[in-house]
Amino acid sequence: MRRPSKTNKCQILHTSPISRIYFSIITRSTLLLGFGITFLISVNCNLESITSTNHDEIIQNSRLTFVAFTASWCPFSRKLMSSFSQAAADYQAKYPDRKTVWGNVDCMAEDYLMNKYSITKFPTMKVFFYGYMMTEYRGSRQVKGLIEYIEKMENTSSLVNLNEAESLTQWQNYVIPQKGTLILWFPRGSPPFELILKAIALIHSQLVVVVPISENLLKHEDHQLWFSLDGEHVERFEGSVSNFKEIVEWIKKKSAGMVRELTFENMEEMVEDGKPLLILLRKKDDIETEKQFVTTIRRELDQDTLLKLAPVMADGKVLTAVLRHFNKGLDDLPFLLIDQFTHSFPSPWKGNEIFAEGNIKQFVADLFNDNHHRKLHEKLNELIQKIVTETEEIEKQASEEKVEKPTEKLEKHESVFNKLKPASTRYSFAKEEL
Repeated sequence: MRRPSKTNKCQILHTSPISRIYFSIITRSTLLLGFGITFLISVNCNLESITSTNHDEIIQNSRLTFVAFTASWCPFSRKLMSSFSQAAADYQAKYPDRKTVWGNVDCMAEDYLMNKYSITKFPTMKVFFYGYMMTEYRGSRQVKGLIEYIEKMENTSSLVNLNEAESLTQWQNYVIPQKGTLILWFPRGSPPFELILKAIALIHSQLVVVVPISENLLKHEDHQLWFSLDGEHVERFEGSVSNFKEIVEWIKKKSAGMVRELTFENMEEMVEDGKPLLILLRKKDDIETEKQFVTTIRRELDQDTLLKLAPVMADGKVLTAVLRHFNKGLDDLPFLLIDQFTHSFPSPWKGNEIFAEGNIKQFVADLFNDNHHRKLHEKLNELIQKIVTETEEIEKQASEEKVEKPTEKLEKHESVFNKLKPASTRYSFAKEEL
């Protein structure tokens, strides 16, 4: 259930089709009524009540923390807490030696934590890994589904797909155009390897990770941590491989702005992130168009811009609603637009014109200098003025026709009803017998 909004955002002309799809997704995913949150926490010692006072101690000192952000007034939160608290108890009974923390934040009592983690709907579940917010959980809310998810998250190696190479020179064999490539060239199982692997787990879905085969102990090779955005050039990590925070920040910085695939599964996450989306709708498996888009993004958009904008690709056949919104069809692909969640701005180019030098750079710049917004309202003002002018013209013509049209004179007719009066020869009038 979403928190009531205090303001209504103006939607004019090209309103956001992505927002409409997003609200449809979260509407269909709401739950049924349940039980009281406070009572469930009080009777379940396996569920931590997280407050502003104990937040840092719990989150920072736990390897994995699974937190439900709820509101006592929300019936969907009460329903979740019934299964969430049961899952916490069952998990602790099944794995008594594991240190995973299951917790709850009552957002009505903890306004600071609600704002800190940008909670806008209830319930919301987030996973924290060594104190870092890792992901928002959007899967099954049944006891079995919750436990299976945490079992998966506990196994770091299962989260990260490791591509094994016999030689460091082979790392380019595993490059995927829209993903960054991280070369983790340390002996398998060594302390730096395991620490860096934990850092990678925070954004595992956005990276290709290349590691040496387990038999290669790298006895005569330098140990390296490299990152490549374009599949050709590499940047070396110059920090301490024993400093987890430093490694995390470096990987996150290098990964910012990577082109991702927009699907129904991750749309909610991207919309709630709040960044405008630069969306390329294309035909699925159009590899050449995908490469052109990724190359153009890396050529034209700098790091600061990519921190404010999320470039994504989507299958036009899947998001046909977006195409219909702009009176487009599959034959019009590829199609580029910016969706700001209140307005959408379609690009004026077709086909390879989209990737011409300077086009995307200017298209994005016009978003942040308000040119798109200004042009949108100029179109609206022109439309309003056109309607007003046409209305005034119609009223003027109607007025002139009224003046020019002569008043029709009514013809005089002898009264019909006059003939219905009693006749003067009526017997009672002519004779006086009384």
